[in-house]
Amino acid sequence: MGGFAAFVYGGLLLVGGAFALLGVRPSTDLAYGNVAPAVAVALLASWTFTRLESRPLASVGLPGGARALTGLARGAALGLLLIGSVVLAFVLCGWLRWSGDAEPGSPLLGAASLTALLAGAAFVEELLFRGYPFQVLEARFGAPVAISATSLVFGALHAANPNFAPLPAVNITLAGALLGVAYWRTRSLWFVTGLHLGWNWVMAVSELSVSGLPIDMPGYEPRLSGPVAWTGGAFGPEGGLLVTAVSILGTVWLWRSAAGRESLSRL
Repeated sequence: MGGFAAFVYGGLLLVGGAFALLGVRPSTDLAYGNVAPAVAVALLASWTFTRLESRPLASVGLPGGARALTGLARGAALGLLLIGSVVLAFVLCGWLRWSGDAEPGSPLLGAASLTALLAGAAFVEELLFRGYPFQVLEARFGAPVAISATSLVFGALHAANPNFAPLPAVNITLAGALLGVAYWRTRSLWFVTGLHLGWNWVMAVSELSVSGLPIDMPGYEPRLSGPVAWTGGAFGPEGGLLVTAVSILGTVWLWRSAAGRESLSRL
């Protein structure tokens, strides 16, 4: 397939996939009935376009076996560290605490179910933005354009989320840049899926809104106070300046990592 044709297919996947996501609305209504169809659409589209170029789906960054598990685990660890530092800052500043509630159910079972949902949502978004379309944009225009373009569309995808505003828009776009740089450095879609999952999971199990989506965990509920500019208020941590700082620092670290691209590519 020629370069121009590949670009067209990549663009169709990016735009068409985004509209498919909006149609089933996994980013505005986190439920199995919405996430599962989105995973199917993203996998089918990615498989179709890679087959048109006579290469396997694994070529978008989905190796099997131990490399898949290692990439997921390392990415999740980085996501946990980044957003965990934000939640810890809330606690140390006295802006966040938890109290019990009377809602029935097991927190452990609730966390397990939520983890599965978040993993599916993270996987489909990474397939659509940091998979085949990213590769096509990078091959034609270079990594900075691929990172910028996919980040902007990623941010726009969340515009329908509750309490979306200018600072949340900036932060979601910056998070997209973080994920884009992570993919560029590692070439592992498992790594960026783990990073995305770990990032969202910390907020979710803390029962803080994830990209504006309210999260309900049985057994406890948060009490969030402090300046909205820093905490994000109803949108969740991604609407605050602490996430702005963490996203920029994480992106710079990945971009300039002393480990270098070759060692990161083994993830």
